[in-house]
Amino acid sequence: MGQLMNRERIRRAKQEREKRAAKILEAARAAFVRYPYAEVTFDIIGRLAGAKQGQAELAFRSREELFLTIVRSLLEEWYNALVAILDSDDGILTTAGLADLVATSLAERPDLTRLLGSLHTVLEVHGDGLEVHRFYQWQLQRLLDLGETMTRRIPAVDRWQGFDALYRGQLTAAAVHPVGRPVGNLAVDLMTDEHQVFALDLEDEVRRAVADTLAG
Repeated sequence: MGQLMNRERIRRAKQEREKRAAKILEAARAAFVRYPYAEVTFDIIGRLAGAKQGQAELAFRSREELFLTIVRSLLEEWYNALVAILDSDDGILTTAGLADLVATSLAERPDLTRLLGSLHTVLEVHGDGLEVHRFYQWQLQRLLDLGETMTRRIPAVDRWQGFDALYRGQLTAAAVHPVGRPVGNLAVDLMTDEHQVFALDLEDEVRRAVADTLAG
């Protein structure tokens, strides 16, 4: 009887930890999207998650680990969506069609493009070199797998071209997002004399970057 009770207690404790971690991830995503990365602390995340003081730090070893967990999840969703679309039809796809697909799907994910802008900074300051290596290796393999999927729809494109096009699309989105969706002081700085905000169109810029890469 005691063993059964212990197992049930362990199961409930595990469920509570998983629920708490999910709430912390949700709160952290909101915080990283809303505030500059340098201003986000575990205290802020914990308050947004409704967690007790110190619980966010117990669930994740560092702010960098938390950030990478969120970005990896968002990238995984995007990659899986691309695979699903590419696998849904056996017809030949043009390079222009592929560029449009990548650009449209990225533009529909503002949280992802916002966080991509901080990704390389986070990777550079991350204290765990092994974790950084694992992230790069995971991303490399996922992009190569996607490149392989592209070759089935566009025979003229090899997997490395597909990888390069997707990676440049990501980098372009990361660079353009602040100007494509300006907020705060940046929006004021970009205001023209006609009181309109000058802004690059993220979707157009990604489309151009991907198309140029595939054409090369």
